[in-house]
Amino acid sequence: MLKKYFLLIIASGLIITSCGDAENKVDKDNSVDSATVSDKKIPDTNSAPSGTTRGLDIGTEPDDILMNIDNHLVSKATFTSAGAAGGITNGSVTVENTLPDATIQKAFVEVSILLADGKEYRTDYYTVQNIEPGGKKTVKIPNTTRGNSIVCHIVKLKSMELTKGEMILVGSRYVPN
Repeated sequence: MLKKYFLLIIASGLIITSCGDAENKVDKDNSVDSATVSDKKIPDTNSAPSGTTRGLDIGTEPDDILMNIDNHLVSKATFTSAGAAGGITNGSVTVENTLPDATIQKAFVEVSILLADGKEYRTDYYTVQNIEPGGKKTVKIPNTTRGNSIVCHIVKLKSMELTKGEMILVGSRYVPN
């Protein structure tokens, strides 16, 4: 029994001795600690130098763009009419980014199918991603047996230049900070 205690004490002493210099071993390690990352100051690429609008060369403030997003992120619907009874076939919505210096990471498009009398038959939401300045993205919409026209609007948007990378409501739903 005495031998077991003696071996336990010796083993404990060796472990403590080998770990006693642990702080120096961590300093030599090249891995990055999360506390170290959060303490470092990362420059804000979205902050605007005085006299500019968050890096945008356009003459419009981001709030004005976001309130009137359908003028800058233009969405157009194309389809084939299914005949006199109504209906939509081969439908698609194309979203064009007319902003010269803003990339759209993600946008939600509200697509409403209207009946002949102007009443809303159905509303669907589609996502378009990564629209470069001057670029276009197209999404297909399903065929319907009813409906005579399509109305589409951008309702939600994510852009580093306009929204600082946050997904926010835009257009008539936009509330400036």
